[in-house]
Amino acid sequence: MRRSNFNQIFWGLVIMVVGVLFLAQNLGYIKDYSFWKYLPAILIILGLYQLFVSRLRAWVGPLLMTLIGTFLLLATLNVISWGTFGSMIWPTILILVGISIILHRGESANNFESETGHKVNVFSTFSEQNRKLTSHEFTGSEVTAIFGSSKLDLRDSKVSQPPASIQTTTMFGGVEIFVPSDWDVRLNTVAFFGGSSDKRRDVSPQKSTPDLIVTGTVFFGGLDIRS
Repeated sequence: MRRSNFNQIFWGLVIMVVGVLFLAQNLGYIKDYSFWKYLPAILIILGLYQLFVSRLRAWVGPLLMTLIGTFLLLATLNVISWGTFGSMIWPTILILVGISIILHRGESANNFESETGHKVNVFSTFSEQNRKLTSHEFTGSEVTAIFGSSKLDLRDSKVSQPPASIQTTTMFGGVEIFVPSDWDVRLNTVAFFGGSSDKRRDVSPQKSTPDLIVTGTVFFGGLDIRS
């Protein structure tokens, strides 16, 4: 597994700080302060971070995570009631899913549908979406799986100007990305109660410039690189 040191160190420190604060409170050094109320802010930061990393090119998954974190934070701070939270979150998810379906219309489920463009977007929710890209000038993609499965096959693609980039969001689902065996793939993902890994048997040695950089968030799910 290959990860960005900055990404790993930054989120490791965030989690450590949260743990230290809770430990200090449980030991009585900090009293009358409910840190748990502010935990949804982590989702907001994470969503905004992914929007920044992708330069707004991949927005569905990060925006959804940011909105969920915002609604949760408002509910825990008693700005809105939990009943209001429930009435807001599902319509918001449905609106974003509808927009994504309209923008990414033509995607087929179950079987791999081939495309020849430079980019492709794969979005699944309570379903399976499989795409195959056969481009000699692959530049990037957005792959999202929320309570679903998304697969992207790049084994017949080439990167003319490396690195290509893929922004991923995995929430209670799974993402699989198939790449040529000689690609140098760098994983720059953040995982909470999940994981991401390069499961290719023969991993190419690192190059000065990688062929592909995979960024994103894995929340109660898994992201696998395969050949």
